[in-house]
Amino acid sequence: MNEADVFKALGDPTRLKILECIRNGEKCICEIIPYTGKSQPNVSQHLKILKNAGIVDERKDGTKIMIKASNDEIYNIVDK
Repeated sequence: MNEADVFKALGDPTRLKILECIRNGEKCICEIIPYTGKSQPNVSQHLKILKNAGIVDERKDGTKIMIKASNDEIYNIVDK
């Protein structure tokens, strides 16, 4: 992950909304989709960008995919 990828990933309102949704802990994608008001494929694409930039982690919990911030320090950048 380089700084340019992180800032590029943070440059989209939907991705910021996803980070806002998971701010207080891990959430299922099924909770993130309605929070953003976007379609499932759209949210999945944004999550892929966040994951590739190293901003979020995902894990499977049965049939659910759980998303959390890789490092809570990302909120120091988002909150500026």
